[in-house]
Amino acid sequence: MYGLLTSPCTRAPLPGALPSPSSRLPPRTLALPYPRLPRSLRASPPPPRAAAEAASSVLGGLLSSPLTTLEVGLRSINLAPLRAPIAAAMSAAVRWLGVYREVLLVGVLLSWFPNIPWDRQPFSALRDLCDPFLALCREVMPPVFGRKLDLSPLVAFMAIDIIIMILRPQPRM
Repeated sequence: MYGLLTSPCTRAPLPGALPSPSSRLPPRTLALPYPRLPRSLRASPPPPRAAAEAASSVLGGLLSSPLTTLEVGLRSINLAPLRAPIAAAMSAAVRWLGVYREVLLVGVLLSWFPNIPWDRQPFSALRDLCDPFLALCREVMPPVFGRKLDLSPLVAFMAIDIIIMILRPQPRM
């Protein structure tokens, strides 16, 4: 309940006299109460041991006891103060992916015109933004019909949409 605080200071010397080494007093101690954490930062009580044992028996003993104790310990951490920053980061990622999807759409549509000078600005910047992701998607879905039909933009748009669906918060009912 009470913590001990030790002080290395001794009594102040008398004016005009230097303290001798033998006159040093032992350090003083103060008893101070521990500070209480705000309610939002306190850890919630861990779930009962019976719940962890029931989860272990439901999974057929696949979980060992150290994993269940780790799981119980992780569930006792209060993550409520982190919800707002995580939601803001997820919202920013969804917006960034939406903008990137539009840039990718413009790049794909302009790739149909063979007379566009891709070595000049702004087309070279557009190509620099789109080509790395499309090259990654071409590894998943290579061009078909003798490299005449490139379906990698479809894979790219599907991947971006799936990531957006994962990151977008679901409405609570």
